[in-house]
Amino acid sequence: MNSLRPIWPLLLAAAAPALAQAPAAPPAYDSAFAGYRAYQEPQAASWKHTNDQLRKAPGHMGRDMSAMKKPDLATDDDPHAGHDMSAMKKNVPPAEAKPDHGHQHKE
Repeated sequence: MNSLRPIWPLLLAAAAPALAQAPAAPPAYDSAFAGYRAYQEPQAASWKHTNDQLRKAPGHMGRDMSAMKKPDLATDDDPHAGHDMSAMKKNVPPAEAKPDHGHQHKE
């Protein structure tokens, strides 16, 4: 540290012109809230008007459902009338019950 003592006057003399200059302008300040607008609740539509608009819309939620197959309604005689059972296998025997559940128990 003692070896730097003779250099201090030179450093101060070199820095003196920079210290004597006019101070720099302060940096511009832009607030993060400069363009802030308070929240306003949107105006609610009339429920009657909304119902009228939905009544005029075709299909389900505005989708055209005219191409869909209409299911057969179930009756008391056949509660599965509305189900498409064509892909089901016919006359499949039930699975055989296994007392060991397919693995061996350790005793």
